[in-house]
Amino acid sequence: MSDRSSGGGIRVIPVVATVLAFAGGVAVLTGVGTLTLAQASVGIIGAISLIAAFVSFSHRRDARQYRSTPDPERRTPASIPGGRLTDAIAQFNPHNVGRGYVTRRSVNGLRSAVTAVLTRFQGRSEEEAAAAIEDGSWTDDPIASAFLSEEIDSPPQSARRRLTDRLGRDDPYRRGIRRTAVAIARIGYGQLGGSPTPENVPIENRETAGSRVDARTTDRRLEAGQIHELPMRPTGHWTGIGVVALVAIGIGTFAELSALVLAGVVGIGYAGFAYLSSPPSPTLEIERTLSDDAPEPGDEIDVSVSVTNVGSKPILDLRYVDGVPADLPVSEGTARIGTALRPGETVSLEYALTVTTGTHEFDPALVVTRDLSRSAERAHYVGAPTTIVCEPVFRPIDAPVPLQAATTRFTGRLTTSSGGSGTEFHSVREYRRNDPLNRIDWNRHARTGELATIEFHQERAARVLVLVDARKAAYVAPSAGAVHAVERSTDAAARIAATLLESGDTVGLGAIGPTARAERGESDVCWLPPASGSRHRIRFREALATHPQFSPVAPPREGRWVSQLRTLQRRLSAETQIVLLTPLADRASLVLARRLASHGHAVTVVSPDPTAETTTGQQLSRVARRVRRFDLQRSGIPVVDWGRTDSIDEVFARYEATIGGGRR
Repeated sequence: MSDRSSGGGIRVIPVVATVLAFAGGVAVLTGVGTLTLAQASVGIIGAISLIAAFVSFSHRRDARQYRSTPDPERRTPASIPGGRLTDAIAQFNPHNVGRGYVTRRSVNGLRSAVTAVLTRFQGRSEEEAAAAIEDGSWTDDPIASAFLSEEIDSPPQSARRRLTDRLGRDDPYRRGIRRTAVAIARIGYGQLGGSPTPENVPIENRETAGSRVDARTTDRRLEAGQIHELPMRPTGHWTGIGVVALVAIGIGTFAELSALVLAGVVGIGYAGFAYLSSPPSPTLEIERTLSDDAPEPGDEIDVSVSVTNVGSKPILDLRYVDGVPADLPVSEGTARIGTALRPGETVSLEYALTVTTGTHEFDPALVVTRDLSRSAERAHYVGAPTTIVCEPVFRPIDAPVPLQAATTRFTGRLTTSSGGSGTEFHSVREYRRNDPLNRIDWNRHARTGELATIEFHQERAARVLVLVDARKAAYVAPSAGAVHAVERSTDAAARIAATLLESGDTVGLGAIGPTARAERGESDVCWLPPASGSRHRIRFREALATHPQFSPVAPPREGRWVSQLRTLQRRLSAETQIVLLTPLADRASLVLARRLASHGHAVTVVSPDPTAETTTGQQLSRVARRVRRFDLQRSGIPVVDWGRTDSIDEVFARYEATIGGGRR
């Protein structure tokens, strides 16, 4: 029983006892009945027991309340674009900021979406698209066509549909939004295999994947052995035993059954023991060891954890959950254990982790202790800092990196318009003293007797910046357990840099996204100027693995990326080319690419696809991303679409074959 329930019972029982005593006294004085003192006492005790049982039952808890422990065996689920249908609609409305809601803005967003798919994918003009929306000819769905048109009446509803709407299970406005979204998805995305029907798609399609965010989450960073204790809480394990005991005492008293009264007294004793006992505060020593201190992406490492009770008292009920990094899945074994520990005793557990690129810090371990009666529990966070640093694979890609220049696409060294030494003919000029003999035009000298020098197109190494979109909006994936786009971009950045450096180019690294110091008003933006050499390769890999902007875990909030972009533009030289890695998950990514291109930089977008197609909201987000790709390509910025199941080698090889391949 809770304290509030017990207090209520304690306040009611004296009142009832007083009323019963008064009624019994009046009955005896008026001669209505005879009652001895012993009988009166027994009757009052029995009545009080039954009333207390009734009060306790009416205030009892519905269920036992054990502390839920996190699920460390699963990585934190990534966000899926279009988790809410209204958010997907809002992507088409450039004036809508933040989350979408079922208001007039949703209708405006749907109108913009219809215009976008008709003008991009059907070749219609803005005027033709507006006319199609008004006359309803843009779709065959009568509900969708009438929903956006002011000239078409909605189709008549059946009696069953009107009854359903009246009962509040649905309404025409929400149904119109769903049907219109499905019609747009069919145009912008084509034939969708297994697409949901309009009648069973909710307005808000939330992810249902299990989350690891639980009581373990804490803002505190604990040192080794440091303990942060949470308040004790009752579990309700003995819920009902007090009620049963009081009923037994009440019935046994009236029926004069001593055995039943004795059983009730024993139950009351158990309830009192559970109320008076409390869980211990443990003193633990945690030691964690890793089988590999420098793993590569995809490697499986073994984790061994030893938990020792260094206190002087035994721990009779101990639940331990290790602080597995939220972005690493447990591939074998389990990271939790339940046991009892005597003073000085040690218990061990082992499990395996599949490592990904980045710096992965273990959270404080969660320790839950309960008393012997299991009626209360106490949770503690125990510090055991451990860090895994996994650098990306720095291996060249089999296909060339699709860079673009002012008028042509190329990879490797940049051929300039100025003359000098090289391999491609540029012009012939007059001979100058000390010109190399191998550059003299001897054929011309044989014909005319004049000396002339041949000029070739001068070659120099290309300056390339690999820029990763690491904003909060970029931490998206096609499924809750899939690798998010920032992680894919980080791995691809290392492969792209290795390819360009092997070709003799100079390569730099940058990122756009929030950092911990940036939230405090400080600057901590990743910037590695274009360079080459073995030391630069090492710095490049270390930055991708350790810089906070490439964190495997999504930041808690979005940062101010515009100021970061301005700082980046001031650092870039005019001839620097940019490979922008972004999932194109929102309109800001489109603005980012266009602003870089408007400053004269040759921008190539490599876009890992994070979209799904299970729900209408996800399909609509997929269409919005396709519109952004179309707009970038139409403005002269090439987009390399990186599918969900393809490797970066396959993507670049297919792109080279599509464009024409080779160096132009």
